[in-house]
Amino acid sequence: MSFRFLHAADLHLDTPFQGLGRSAPHIAARLRDASLEALDGLIDTALDEHVDLVVLAGDIYDGAERGLRAQIRLARGVARLDEAGITTVIVHGNHDPVREGWSAIGRWPARCHLLGTDRVQTVTLQARDGTPVAVHGISYDRPDVTENLVRRFPLVNGDAFHIGLLHASVGVPSDHLPYSPCSLADLAGTGHHYWALGHIHRRQVLSTSPHVVYPGNLQGRSFKSSELEPKGAMLVDVDGGQITTRFRALDRVRFATHDVDVSLAAGLDEVIDALEQHGRALQAEH
Repeated sequence: MSFRFLHAADLHLDTPFQGLGRSAPHIAARLRDASLEALDGLIDTALDEHVDLVVLAGDIYDGAERGLRAQIRLARGVARLDEAGITTVIVHGNHDPVREGWSAIGRWPARCHLLGTDRVQTVTLQARDGTPVAVHGISYDRPDVTENLVRRFPLVNGDAFHIGLLHASVGVPSDHLPYSPCSLADLAGTGHHYWALGHIHRRQVLSTSPHVVYPGNLQGRSFKSSELEPKGAMLVDVDGGQITTRFRALDRVRFATHDVDVSLAAGLDEVIDALEQHGRALQAEH
């Protein structure tokens, strides 16, 4: 058993950045493109790393008004993966529930699977080395899902590598509403080897037995603490019984904060000089 997959979530494609748009329209325009460029980077990474599978754990779009250019960009991306023999499995979350919004794409590639809402669905594939892989997942049908959807997932065993794909809150998150709330014990009890989660924008590995992973969002969106770190996806290697996760930064614009001491500045010119100097240093760092 030796294969590789890519786990991303919370793409929020074509986020309008309305607050920034009012104060800095040129920055808002750059950010709207950034979410789509980050998606392109995700697809490029999947191809460059020769993964067998890409899983997207919800909030692909930012809301019910799913922009046409975002839908086209996603469709073209998964078509590139399909042509390379890479399977894509997608679930929807609280921002883009299936019942709301619309789809301009009438047909998806054979290897792209958008999972439904009525039950947990399973997508099976065979990795390049012959490893059987099963991805189990379910989409939100409405924004306010308060049911613990983990309880719908099958108890699994056998030779296949099992991935649970879900948009959910594990424990009590401090800065996100508790959609599909569950516990680590709930997740571990299903027998899945890896839980590919979405919803929490701060990257974190909650457990390694089994692996329970939030990759964070693909592109930062604001100056909230959960949006400040480098953003991207998790590259996951499975080798025998070992699972290794590696973060890949894919964001195109990064939010950062920095304290600048201007207490000794003699006037406004020195304040501006200090801010510009620290701004350039942050750009170089990131």
